[in-house]
Amino acid sequence: MIEILFLLGFSLLNLEEALWLPEWSKHAKKFHKEVRKNEFRFAVIIITAIGCLLTFQYFILKDYFIIAKYIYLGFVLMMIVNVVFPHLISTILLKRYAPGTITGIILNAPIGVYLTIKGINNYKELIFIIISGVVLSSVLIPLIHLLFTIGKKLFD
Repeated sequence: MIEILFLLGFSLLNLEEALWLPEWSKHAKKFHKEVRKNEFRFAVIIITAIGCLLTFQYFILKDYFIIAKYIYLGFVLMMIVNVVFPHLISTILLKRYAPGTITGIILNAPIGVYLTIKGINNYKELIFIIISGVVLSSVLIPLIHLLFTIGKKLFD
């Protein structure tokens, strides 16, 4: 059930961002375009829901479809990378706390590393998990930008 703890950490990181990232974005133009509260919060709600769906698909399907495991662990790997870039790097370079950094360092990174190590049985699985993380990132990053656009139109 450590997966639920990871999901909690993911949700807390997103909550922390929802509360403070819009204001932070005004000072972080190198790393993040300025976003308004409502458009950002709309995107965060959808992304958090996707994280929940990815976790629950893992619980339901992992015994039947190995790809469910790779999708979930790709998501976990993506979130581990997310702790370092952009959160930790932008905090260091801007000398200003980036919302989500502490939550990511305390919860997401260690739990995510544990889940990833626990889930890898051989080198081949590691490759599949990395590929899954890259594919998910390739889909979710543009989706986030699309959600900002949709949120802006919905709340303007």
